[in-house]
Amino acid sequence: MTISGDIPLTGGNRTLYARGDRDVLPMEKRASAPSHDIAPDYLKTWGIPLLAGREFNQHDTADGQKVCLISQTGAKKVFPNENPIGKTLLVTSLAVPCEIVGIVGDVRSIRVAEAPGMEFYLPWAQENFPFVNLTVRSNLQVDAVTKLVQSALSKVNPGLAVALPQTMDAVVAQALGQARLMTWLLGLFAGVALLLASIGIYGAVAYTVEQRTGEIGVRMALGAQTADVLRLVVRQGMTPVALGLAIGIVAALALGRLLTTQLYEVSPHNPTLLAATAIVLGVVALLACLLPARRATFVNPIEALRAE
Repeated sequence: MTISGDIPLTGGNRTLYARGDRDVLPMEKRASAPSHDIAPDYLKTWGIPLLAGREFNQHDTADGQKVCLISQTGAKKVFPNENPIGKTLLVTSLAVPCEIVGIVGDVRSIRVAEAPGMEFYLPWAQENFPFVNLTVRSNLQVDAVTKLVQSALSKVNPGLAVALPQTMDAVVAQALGQARLMTWLLGLFAGVALLLASIGIYGAVAYTVEQRTGEIGVRMALGAQTADVLRLVVRQGMTPVALGLAIGIVAALALGRLLTTQLYEVSPHNPTLLAATAIVLGVVALLACLLPARRATFVNPIEALRAE
């Protein structure tokens, strides 16, 4: 169990920062990044790896040297080609100097779809943040964990209470709520579009083949074989369909970047999805060629000749 000023995906605080070994920019021009006030065992509880340096310890008190941890991406961004351990970061609008004592793994703490960036962590003992988030790593149900935590808090102070118990799964689900809704809507519209495209392709191709019933009958009367007729119809009917699918795939690849804001760790150029869609439409068109042509081959050649 650990405590912190915030938890990932719940907003957090953005704090001004600057390098301590360079001229400090005016406050309005300084960069800002998410900052987290954390207690010991925070990294262990959340499974965040310590990549270099050390974690906070019992010596990082309010009277001691101000220290901080920074994220891996932040280290590369703020201290490119340098070792940030031991360097000074000026934190908050007051430009409080904090010694960087460790580098930790990246965390998507603001939004799931937002790539990790600069983040830094401050010791709880040196910040004294007024709001407390308790994080418990457990396999128990949320109600069981809440009772255990509430019992422990009551022993410390009977006036303390757990305000909003929830699992991290619930937090992630809430953070992904809008993206999931958009995904479901896009999937629904895409399904309807695929259905309409299939019906349109089948109707257009089948009608074209039906119009050639007399021609097919004449060919049969003149000695053409069924397989020859079917190959001819399929070749002529599938040519415009194949051309249309090729143009559609190229357009999908070109416009795929417009969907990147709604995707998380999924390429907008999904070859499996494009191939599946092309196969479905191709099979529909093939059936639209074969079924009417097959029926036409059973037309009585004499009747077809009379019709012509």
